[in-house]
Amino acid sequence: MLRMNQKLFPILIIFFTALNGQSKLHIQLGSGYYQPNLAALNEAFGDSNFFSTNVLLNFTATYQVYYNTRLGLGNWNSFHRLKDSFNRRFTYRAFILETFYYHREAIEFNFLLAPMWNSCDISIGIENTNTDWSDLLSSFGNTGSFTFKSKAIMNSSWFGFTSSIGIRYYLKSSLGLDFRIGFTKNFYNKEKWKYEGETISGPAIKLDALPLLRVGVVFVR
Repeated sequence: MLRMNQKLFPILIIFFTALNGQSKLHIQLGSGYYQPNLAALNEAFGDSNFFSTNVLLNFTATYQVYYNTRLGLGNWNSFHRLKDSFNRRFTYRAFILETFYYHREAIEFNFLLAPMWNSCDISIGIENTNTDWSDLLSSFGNTGSFTFKSKAIMNSSWFGFTSSIGIRYYLKSSLGLDFRIGFTKNFYNKEKWKYEGETISGPAIKLDALPLLRVGVVFVR
């Protein structure tokens, strides 16, 4: 028994030293392509384009908790901005479970599964005049008319999940390129929008099962 422990102890030391020496934090910046049906929103906004409809901007951070498992958070965003008018933002938030293995030293295959908490905000900036403010400022010796700005927001939130398979190529130990393909499922309900605390109806958009293609740069430390 003692002899076996003497042989096992150095092996364990080597194993845990190698594990602790691995780079564990992976931060990814990238872009994605997906295909929602936003016809009702785009018609209301009036000048949609490929970027506002189909492109996602991505930030993901994962931490290696086991030799082939990473946990983390992901954030994907889609924007539609109109100057001096309405702004729309989709935010897809993922709680990531990711497994992986190395086909070769610099090539990693991975699989991601993540529940999601998603939202959409539609807002407009408003500039108003207020005679009470103008009167008050005038009493202090100010001249001219004065305006104030406010923002009106309607928003909705819903659950979803995403899954993908991918390949990651490490240019060096601290830098890699990541390519993924998968899908995103959304349980969106147009009857569950909020405006100033009131429940209202939102746009009839289609966010059910969406294909998802992502490309990113990964920083490892």
